[in-house]
Amino acid sequence: MDEERIVWLKHSKCSGCNLCRLVCSYSKENEFNLGLSRISLSEDEKYGFIHTICRNCEDAPCMDACPAGAIYRRKDNYVVLNEMKCVSCNMCVMVCPFNAIGTKKDVNYKCDTCEGKERCAQICYHGAIKFGSYKKFISDKRRLVLDRIEKP
Repeated sequence: MDEERIVWLKHSKCSGCNLCRLVCSYSKENEFNLGLSRISLSEDEKYGFIHTICRNCEDAPCMDACPAGAIYRRKDNYVVLNEMKCVSCNMCVMVCPFNAIGTKKDVNYKCDTCEGKERCAQICYHGAIKFGSYKKFISDKRRLVLDRIEKP
C-alpha cells in the first residue's frame, strides 16, 4: 500500500473565489459548472468559507453502504467511487457524514483527487486546499504545537 494521503482544508485561507470548484467540474465533466464540482462551498458568519469535500474516512461508511461495490479504497488509501458500477441507490449519499457525495444524471459521484493530480489544490493560490502525507500532516501539527510552547 502506498503512503496514506489526506486532504487538508484551511478554511481561514479560503477567499471564496470558487476556482477549486471550477477546475474540478471542468476536470471531471468538461464543463465550468459549480453544480458539477466534487467540492461544495458555503459561507458561515463565524468561520468564513467552509469546503465540503470527501474526507476519506478511515471507516468509510459509504463503502459499507454500497450494495454494488462501487466504492473502494485505492492503493494510496483514498476512497473512490466507480461511477460505472454505481446503481444510484443513494445509500452512500445518505450515510456520508460530510455530505460529500453528489448525484447527477442518475449516478453518484465524489472527489477522487483527479486520480492523484489534485487539481483543486494546484489552482488554490491561497493554500486553502492541500493534499499530502498523513505523516507529514501530523509532523507539521506537532512542530506547530512545539513552536507555540517554546515561544510564549
